[in-house]
Amino acid sequence: MKHGVLVLFFIGLLSLGKAQGNLQFNQALLLDSALATVPANKVWKITAVSGSEYRLNECVDISANSNHELKSARCGFAPSTGTFIANYSVSAFIVNNKRIINSVEGFSPTSTTVYLSGNCTNSWTSSTFSCANRATTPNILPMWLPAGTTLRSGGPNTVLSVLEFNIVP
Repeated sequence: MKHGVLVLFFIGLLSLGKAQGNLQFNQALLLDSALATVPANKVWKITAVSGSEYRLNECVDISANSNHELKSARCGFAPSTGTFIANYSVSAFIVNNKRIINSVEGFSPTSTTVYLSGNCTNSWTSSTFSCANRATTPNILPMWLPAGTTLRSGGPNTVLSVLEFNIVP
């Protein structure tokens, strides 16, 4: 008798729970640097990032208050200054106005000669420091995005491969 009551109780608990819905494949998308929004009753799955953006003589701020993309490339830098000029390539995409770095390339594995400045407008002095390339992080993708999320690639030379699913009740 106890066994039957436990089974009925368990079945009752299962019947109270509701699933949020099933996913049904809708379409494959290629997104570029134009802002796109996940439609209502849909989810997007980012499956790949292809391409990169070349930064030529870019003034890079990696000071304490910076949110520059190279800050995540693990650049070693003298604390007396927070800016430098660099050439590099970055593969990234933007989710809800937050930059997600896929990879950074173009730095020597030992040290890089850069031109330092206090604020990218002062006179420049040549120096070397270490700045690690950042390989693609395998845990970034796939990334699931709910309805209402905005997405765009990191620039005109970068494309995102996205799968769109319908949420079926």
